[in-house]
Amino acid sequence: MWDWLRGRSGPTVPPRGVVVDAGIPNQERVAELPLPEALFVLHYNGFAQLPENGELRQLLLDAARNGEFLRDLPRVSARRLEESHGLQSRFGVELENVVRFFKVLHSEITRRMYIDAARKREDVAGVQFTLRDPGQADVEQLAIVEADPSALGAGVYPLNHIPENPHPGTENPFIIRIVLKKDLA
Repeated sequence: MWDWLRGRSGPTVPPRGVVVDAGIPNQERVAELPLPEALFVLHYNGFAQLPENGELRQLLLDAARNGEFLRDLPRVSARRLEESHGLQSRFGVELENVVRFFKVLHSEITRRMYIDAARKREDVAGVQFTLRDPGQADVEQLAIVEADPSALGAGVYPLNHIPENPHPGTENPFIIRIVLKKDLA
């Protein structure tokens, strides 16, 4: 089986101490990641630490859509882009700003892929949102994890009503967990 995270074939051994199976089958490596341009622009404008430049925006979008983006992680992706396109010299962009922006996109893409995989299962009732750092949460974030819009439980949303990150341009503050129909019975 192809391991899309490590970029190689063969048996994979789960890393110790990491939740690997969340009820979603292993994903195959993809050539292009699910990042609609409108979503990218929303986060680009919300990030506000990169200059308004169409060429730079296209370079970043292309890099974040590339299937290697998830495997390489934000720092490696930013370094590769700097080496190949000279972001600092051409656009005056600091590498750390690109890394932080790529972290925003990385969390958004992985979240979307996880939810899309859940949609392919018949036994999924929805997804539950919790906060990575509840002590740092604001009112909007707390409202998402405390709401029960479909009587499925606090922070549980059906797959056709998934809330977005309330603060574009920032890393998604939520951890999502698949909720199976049998867990609600």
